[in-house]
Amino acid sequence: MGDNKLDVYKTEEEQVEAIKKWWSENGKSIIAGIIIGIAAIFGWRGYENHAAMQAKSASTLYEQLLVASRKNDAENMRKFANSIINDYESSTYAVFSKLMLAKIESEQSNFENAEAYLSSILDNNLRDEFKHIVRLRLVRVLIANNKLESAEKLLEKIDSNQFISHYEELRGDIFAKQGKIKKAEQAYHSALNEQINTEEAKLILQMKLDDLEKI
Repeated sequence: MGDNKLDVYKTEEEQVEAIKKWWSENGKSIIAGIIIGIAAIFGWRGYENHAAMQAKSASTLYEQLLVASRKNDAENMRKFANSIINDYESSTYAVFSKLMLAKIESEQSNFENAEAYLSSILDNNLRDEFKHIVRLRLVRVLIANNKLESAEKLLEKIDSNQFISHYEELRGDIFAKQGKIKKAEQAYHSALNEQINTEEAKLILQMKLDDLEKI
């Protein structure tokens, strides 16, 4: 069934990038609005200056993290991401930093670390769309780490028509690892029948169905 590295769909990456872009374009103005509101109500000029400096520092670190990511510089990615998480834990930048660290850990088969990062992200108050993306990745990590029971339990809690194709595929992956070939076939076919699939996703699903015939 292929190696244990995570297969992340282009559509899922595009959704994450869209959220990142939105935050990049709007995050600073949102932070500024919050700061101005607090200052206007309470007159906390000291707080305003401190918060503005904190936001600027976090933003600068995150920009450095993105540069390292584009260069596939794992060492500096870890360095900048950990700085953001340690110093600005409650910020949105910390959430995206954990997402990047989880990806690095999964690519290096450090699944326990990846699971910890993704689980900690889910503890935050997130937009539903982003929460489903994180859950998808967490389920993939659990499957890659052969924690099939935990992966199944997480899938049982999920209810989303938008991502149903991905969830059905993951159910198929679990069944395939368990040797439940018929159930795996049903899950993969169910995923294929969803209209939201891209051609690339359909090709991957068909390859998984073909692999079942070899088991």
